[in-house]
Amino acid sequence: MGEGNNGAVRFDDQVALVVGGAQGIGKAIAIRLGREKARVIIADIDGPMMDATVREMCSEGSDARRVECDVRDSAQVQAMVKQAIEWHRRIDVLMYVAGIAPAVPFLEMNEKTWDNTLDTNLRGAFLVSRAVSPHMVARKQGRLVFMASTNCLDAEAQLGHYNASKAGLYLLAKTLARELGVHGITSNALGPGFIKTRLTEPILHDQDFMKKYDVTRGLIPLGRLGTPEDVAGPALFLASADANYVNGVLLFVDGGQLA
Repeated sequence: MGEGNNGAVRFDDQVALVVGGAQGIGKAIAIRLGREKARVIIADIDGPMMDATVREMCSEGSDARRVECDVRDSAQVQAMVKQAIEWHRRIDVLMYVAGIAPAVPFLEMNEKTWDNTLDTNLRGAFLVSRAVSPHMVARKQGRLVFMASTNCLDAEAQLGHYNASKAGLYLLAKTLARELGVHGITSNALGPGFIKTRLTEPILHDQDFMKKYDVTRGLIPLGRLGTPEDVAGPALFLASADANYVNGVLLFVDGGQLA
């Protein structure tokens, strides 16, 4: 249960902070990290969902804790990192998964929706990585993994705010790769395609939007939508010693959608 696909327990005694880890992709990543013996801290704004995920992980024998945090609030971000350091004295891995994607046509977009999306998806990543990075710099090691999207390169209608935030997130990851690499820290991004989660649930019922994802049309060569578990494996790869010399990349996990 604690082994990766290569038979190795890759995260034994490491501390992993999964921001946005209560459900969906973040939950799948947290569970995989726990199974590979990481000490996992889940941060999210959804307390009940966090409680349920932590209970599930602990029932499997994982070391998991939780802390509520609104990534849009700098004070809460600082308190989250302070709590993590008090618990474990270090953070080896940061997984930034927090994100929202309300579908809104551009001509109907209001400033509140735009700002909330950018604040959660991009500003939050800045605040969290800014708070975590000094602790990694002090130890001359660390892994930063940011959840970007295929939308970094392939913009979708009705998601202008989301597209912009994820493109910015990718460039943030690349910037940190350049600036923090000298300190032994790698910074990479994942680009999931269409993954079935609660975040995408409303879109799944939008027949007009989903027409282009009809698997019979070949948009996704593997012929299916993705699952959170499909993303967890690549995320753990980027955080592992297997990716010691991988820095500043965007790894697409999209079933071949952008091939």
